Amino acid sequence: MSRLYVSRLNHFRLNNSLVKQQFSVRNKNKCLNDTFPYLNLTRRYISLKSIFPRQKSTPSTLNTKPILSQDDLFHPLSTSRFEDLRQRYKQICVFGSCPVCSSQESEIKNQPKYECPDCGFPTHCSLEHYLQDKEQHKDSETCSMLRQINEDEHDLRSGRRMIEFEFPSSQPLDEQVNMSNWDTFLYTRGFPSMDNNRSVRHVSKLLTYPITISSVLHEYGPYTTNNRLTNEGLKSLFALRSTLYPKITSHDIKVQKPTDVIRIFILGPRAESQLPPHIYSQLSYLFPSIYFHIYFIGPESLPGDLHNNDKSSPHVVKHTNYTPQLSFTWSKSYYHNYHTSLAPFDPYTDVFFLFSPGISQINSWHESLLKLLQTKCAIFITGFDQNDLHSEVSAIEEKGEQGEYEYDWLLRPGENVFRSMKRDIDLKDVRVGVWTNWGIFGIRGKKYDVILEDEEESSSDHDESLTRSNL
Repeated sequence: MSRLYVSRLNHFRLNNSLVKQQFSVRNKNKCLNDTFPYLNLTRRYISLKSIFPRQKSTPSTLNTKPILSQDDLFHPLSTSRFEDLRQRYKQICVFGSCPVCSSQESEIKNQPKYECPDCGFPTHCSLEHYLQDKEQHKDSETCSMLRQINEDEHDLRSGRRMIEFEFPSSQPLDEQVNMSNWDTFLYTRGFPSMDNNRSVRHVSKLLTYPITISSVLHEYGPYTTNNRLTNEGLKSLFALRSTLYPKITSHDIKVQKPTDVIRIFILGPRAESQLPPHIYSQLSYLFPSIYFHIYFIGPESLPGDLHNNDKSSPHVVKHTNYTPQLSFTWSKSYYHNYHTSLAPFDPYTDVFFLFSPGISQINSWHESLLKLLQTKCAIFITGFDQNDLHSEVSAIEEKGEQGEYEYDWLLRPGENVFRSMKRDIDLKDVRVGVWTNWGIFGIRGKKYDVILEDEEESSSDHDESLTRSNL
């Protein structure tokens, strides 16, 4: 073989798309490299992209230039190029209040119309009041919080490719998911790599509802190992998990068929009931052998005045079978009016979630909670900050002290590991920033141990004999 031929062979490329991976050649190959230095002993891989024809580009894929670049995400709300953000500016001007005016004894409370140049939100009624309160506005981190929200909202509308929203599908059976926190969950679940905190905030805002549910039900959830579950909580979750993790008779996925239906009741829903259905598929992917039927029950579960498409039940507004393992039902009824239609209940297959329900502020929850406690099923309640969670707990404890509620604690109140990392603001006071599902706790209707009459009589006789012997 001539040196010229070897040189041509060394420069040969298949369709100009061979991928090289250098590796050290040992023993015999090392001798060949020393003897024939012109031989390039490298491992090559064929790129299949050059073999199969590429799909024709559509006009939508050709125009990939984003509306806003990543270094141009900050804009005052009043001059934003997005109509909904300009509308938010108007809403704050109508419903908000100037913090300087609120701190004064004067009855005149002016609305905020002056935009802070650093955060882009209307924070004060005038430049004079802004300068007067500027130091407090900066030191309290309100300005930095609003600036972050401003950039996040413009990023969502920037038109860039949102790689972080390319969610994974089913989880391989031989790969376990780590539910310790957002970072470990996103990594072990196979989500796209997220290079900045903004992407995590976007994703957590969407997934906080289904993953909060998953973190409670999952056998390796964060609350199983941190002593927040009470003994009664372990009993309730053991009942649910005995259904969620059925005994596997075969590892062949074609043989495994889902049999049981887990009913998840989400009461008083708002934003959580209007998420795209595929968001809740992330819940079913974590439990591949189970049917899930999710109920959204409450007057705000659906926008507008939709007609009933299920004549068999006057409470059902909408029902859909999204996948063979996931179905949804929406109802605009109050739960206590819908309760009878859902009976009977089973603690092994039924669980309730109330996301920031406002129990301490809305009287209509009292009758619904009485019905919930009667089911003896697990009930988990979230709050949007520490004060909100405390007020929900206090409202339930107060009713318990009055004898109206009889319940057992399942999950001690505390922070929710899978809360939204993206803050939302109160339109009435932009200084207040909250996290969706910041905290969580769990209760259940009280269960009493059953003592048979014969056992009770024998126990009393035994106690009486002990008393006589002591005498």
